[in-house]
Amino acid sequence: MTSRPAAAPLAPLLVSAGCGAAGLGLVVAALAGHPAVGTARALLGGAGAALLWMACLYLRQTLRLRRARDSAERARSQLLATLEILPDGLAIYDAQDRLVLCNARYREVVPGTTVPMEYGIQFEEVLRRAAESGEILDAQDDIPGWLAGRMARHRSPAAPEVQAVQGGRWMQITEKLLGGGGVVVLRADITEAVLKERALTEALNQAELAERRLREAVNAMPAGLDIYDEQDRLILCNDFMASLRPHLPVDTSLGKTYEELLREGLKHGIPEEAQGQEELWLAHEMALRGHRPAPEVRHYPNGVWMHMHERRTPSGMTVVVRLDITDLIEQRQKLEEARQESQRIRQLLERAVEALPVSIEIFDHQDRLVLYNQQLSRMYPHMNYAEHLGKSFAEILRYSVDRGLIPSALGREEAWIAERLSEHGSRTSTLVQRLADGRWINIYETRTPENYVVAVRLDVTDLIEQRQALEAAQTAALQAQQTLQDAVESLPEGFALFDADDRLVVCNTQYLRLYPISAPMIVPGSTFEQIARYGAERGQYPDAIGDVEAWVAQRIADHRAAAHAVLQRLPEGRWVQADERRTPQGGIAGVRTDVTQLVHKEQELAAANAQLALLSTTDGVTGIGNRRRFDERLATEWQRCGRHQTPLSVILVDIDHFKLYNDHYGHLAGDECLRHVAQLLQGMTRRADEVAARYGGEEFVLLLPDVPQADAIAMARRCMAGLRDAALAHARSPTAPVITLSMGIATMVPRADRGSDTLVQAADAALYRAKSAGRNRFEVFDPAP
Repeated sequence: MTSRPAAAPLAPLLVSAGCGAAGLGLVVAALAGHPAVGTARALLGGAGAALLWMACLYLRQTLRLRRARDSAERARSQLLATLEILPDGLAIYDAQDRLVLCNARYREVVPGTTVPMEYGIQFEEVLRRAAESGEILDAQDDIPGWLAGRMARHRSPAAPEVQAVQGGRWMQITEKLLGGGGVVVLRADITEAVLKERALTEALNQAELAERRLREAVNAMPAGLDIYDEQDRLILCNDFMASLRPHLPVDTSLGKTYEELLREGLKHGIPEEAQGQEELWLAHEMALRGHRPAPEVRHYPNGVWMHMHERRTPSGMTVVVRLDITDLIEQRQKLEEARQESQRIRQLLERAVEALPVSIEIFDHQDRLVLYNQQLSRMYPHMNYAEHLGKSFAEILRYSVDRGLIPSALGREEAWIAERLSEHGSRTSTLVQRLADGRWINIYETRTPENYVVAVRLDVTDLIEQRQALEAAQTAALQAQQTLQDAVESLPEGFALFDADDRLVVCNTQYLRLYPISAPMIVPGSTFEQIARYGAERGQYPDAIGDVEAWVAQRIADHRAAAHAVLQRLPEGRWVQADERRTPQGGIAGVRTDVTQLVHKEQELAAANAQLALLSTTDGVTGIGNRRRFDERLATEWQRCGRHQTPLSVILVDIDHFKLYNDHYGHLAGDECLRHVAQLLQGMTRRADEVAARYGGEEFVLLLPDVPQADAIAMARRCMAGLRDAALAHARSPTAPVITLSMGIATMVPRADRGSDTLVQAADAALYRAKSAGRNRFEVFDPAP
């Protein structure tokens, strides 16, 4: 920094003035005797006064300059102190672009300033140091080019400039020209602001991405989704929901209230149950809004069934989800049919149990009586088992003991009951029990995998007395027990129970038979997902081929929902109905019913219906269409050709003297002749919409849509030529020695005011003329009188 010159000392000025005054005094004294002393004295006196005045004036100016410089120094010190407390770097360059003033912060934020910057340094030199230091990223590749551009912007500053420097820092440079020449430069470290702006931009981008992903996820839902705000106005609607409301475009629906949307739907007849009582239905619907106790099922005019879920969020919004359950409704109907079939099988089982020569009683997993046969009632005539259905085994025991029906319990009733309960369903051997009337009953109890207890009771009174008879009875009892087990095991339903952790607890043999590919994984402890994935990966489920993950995910969702039956397609054309329900303990119990026969019967029924429809329109003798087939197609083509105003032609064909042929050759030969003519006519048709049919007796008809009269005549000629080439002998024909045909041709463009029989009548009239004219010819209907 350059130093300013110091003020001139006051003492030399005062000495000079004093010397001047003394010199003048000496001159005056020397001239005291001179003749012109008076005049000289006067002159010298004036000069001394003038010199003294000048000395005083100089002294005053010197003191004023000194005070001004002191004031400027104080102002400069105050300015520097002010600049030093600024958070940003500030520098001032003069008109020659030399540094005249800067604060310490400026030296800190200027890149490349490893030594202090002296006052008077050129701005371009400062830039050069910064560029050559390598800290300015933009200058690293081309220092001269960058320096030239930076100096151009420095000489004509505009908007603030942002500069990236080493260490991930950012500087904002603001320059302003001064009025008298020079530039003020302000450098601010905006690294934190840049980083915050970048973070904000990234956050906005992430928010936009999240919103786009949310929209894509919502639109990917296989269900309709509506979201309403606190004022019950629609704010979101996915594509699936929009497809369910074609009468309400999304752009016009958003912002409307739920009530307004309902009114729009009522105008289009949605829902069906509201028709005729729209206002009453609307009032009821609005009363339930946000307070629905459970999901609802609704039927739409296009035959679709929807399951609607409505929930109110804590913030007051309402979320509505609609699921298409049309397939589920149809499956439920099929399930009901399967259930009825299962009920029928159960009835057969009950009848089989009734037919057993032993008494049977079955207790469920809660030890309540659920099934018995009449043989048990006959064995215990003093007990009304109908009244004991649903009662526990302990209650039935106490009933028998209180009435003295068990002699072995007398005197120790409570202990006997306790013993009997402890061994119920867990005995490894049979129990022989003596009744009050002296009879002996052999009781065999077993517990099934479902924790049911099956008790077989046999009167072994005679066997107690005769060992051989006892052994035979025991064998019969064992056979009866095995028969019962076989009957239960052979039930068509497969059963599986999964615990609260979705691990397999138990399943029956039928369950394993239904899923042979998955059998290695169907063991206790395996999770449902492991079993399902094992089978899907190995072709157990044809519907999973090509996208195992999607199938497994859907199957697990259906399994955990445990709310509806699922129809599964298995290899070799088998079908299984899976019906699963949640247990009170949180597990899932599932029944698998083989409905292959039901599915096949439906398929066979459809095929039979198609075959029946075909037979109903086919002539049994000739194998071509019959009169009914012709009438149906004539009605259809009459309307179609009428709409398009195209010609429709009919050719009525009669075998000449066919009765004489039958009388001479016999009816079997007559039928063969009819078939030959039928195949000839059938072979003449070229298009799928052309029909050859037996009209009745020996008459046939050709229906030719979109065929003008000339083409119909050509067709008739080909038919007659084909029969002539066949040369079917007819010895009794007065017309020719071979079978000949008479034909009547009629062609019309159908009109709405005429029926299709008009065309047939015209062809019949032409046929009549052909026969009257000698047969073995064709005639064309002429509408002219």
